[in-house]
Amino acid sequence: MIVAGAGGHAIETLDILIENAETENIFFFDNQMGSMIFQNQFLVLNSVEDLKDYFKKDPHFVLGVGNQTIRKVLYDQFIQAGGIHKTVRGSNSKISHSAQVSEADIFNFCYIGGEARIGRGSLVNTGAQIHHEVNIGDFSVINPAAVLLGACQVGDFCSIGAHATILPGVKIGNRVTIGAGSVVTRDVEDGQTVVGVPGKPVTS
Repeated sequence: MIVAGAGGHAIETLDILIENAETENIFFFDNQMGSMIFQNQFLVLNSVEDLKDYFKKDPHFVLGVGNQTIRKVLYDQFIQAGGIHKTVRGSNSKISHSAQVSEADIFNFCYIGGEARIGRGSLVNTGAQIHHEVNIGDFSVINPAAVLLGACQVGDFCSIGAHATILPGVKIGNRVTIGAGSVVTRDVEDGQTVVGVPGKPVTS
């Protein structure tokens, strides 16, 4: 299996893979990295040709980056090279039987409530809470300890900051950034950055 990325988020991804005993024949990929070894142990592939060769033996990959835009770029690149996406599941998380999360990464100590839906390539990072009927689009990142309350909606390619809170029923558009610790009480339009308590759009 290949981990797409070889930076800080990949370190945390590796910890989960180690805990899940999924490190046999594991490689990392980073075409911006000079080093060929990750964490003094794992070989780093640097080219798409290397990917294609590896995928002939094992097509599975996981996303090891925490930036929503880069997650999509790597996902597309790996799929085109013949890869098959595999999700990451941390430990000590509570996921409702009625939640739809099969294509999302969920790290340690998360809560996913009933009827929640999390889209393809999205990431729910350590300690985040996704409550009942929350809908999260594709390739969005919910950062550590963020809280998304009942029936709120988050679009595609969003970043919800660490310890941010989205109140019930709030609708957040696509490509929105919510600052760390913000409390979002109103709907947010596409492309906006919101910070503060209560959260307000940042104007240029």
